[in-house]
Amino acid sequence: MQVVTLVRIPLAVIFAAVLLTRSELTLGVLVACSVLLAISEVTDFLDGFLARRLGVVSETGAMLDPYSDSASRLIVYWTLASAGLALAVVPLVMALRDVTVAYCRITWVRQGKSVSAKWSGKIKAVVQGFAAFALLWSPAYRATTGAWAVTAISWLVIAVTVYSALDYLRPRQ
Repeated sequence: MQVVTLVRIPLAVIFAAVLLTRSELTLGVLVACSVLLAISEVTDFLDGFLARRLGVVSETGAMLDPYSDSASRLIVYWTLASAGLALAVVPLVMALRDVTVAYCRITWVRQGKSVSAKWSGKIKAVVQGFAAFALLWSPAYRATTGAWAVTAISWLVIAVTVYSALDYLRPRQ
């Protein structure tokens, strides 16, 4: 299962290479990047599902999943921001949230409290996943909507990410 979990990181690196090494955002580039994002999102769902279904849940897998999620999404959003398809502050907020959650979990483990994922984290993942596609495809609708759509989607991601960080500051018993 760890291969399914860790594959998101090289997929994100390939996404970055494809998007940032092209001088134009052609339909082919957008489709290729969309396929990479789709595979990454599917593996994010599949790793935990398959581990539970096959009875191979492990501490290592439980640790690698949020790491892989963070690393891959940070690469994707840094790439989108570098390509001018997202506000530059988005990956910064995401990184601060993920570091905050990681340190909260370390503290909670030491206090004997639950460190399991919260619903706000799941919602954040879904919003970040769908928003990545919407931002990637923004050149297709920017002429119609103007830059406000990219700004609005970026701020939606920021708001949900901040909400999730604040939710993780409250430990479970």
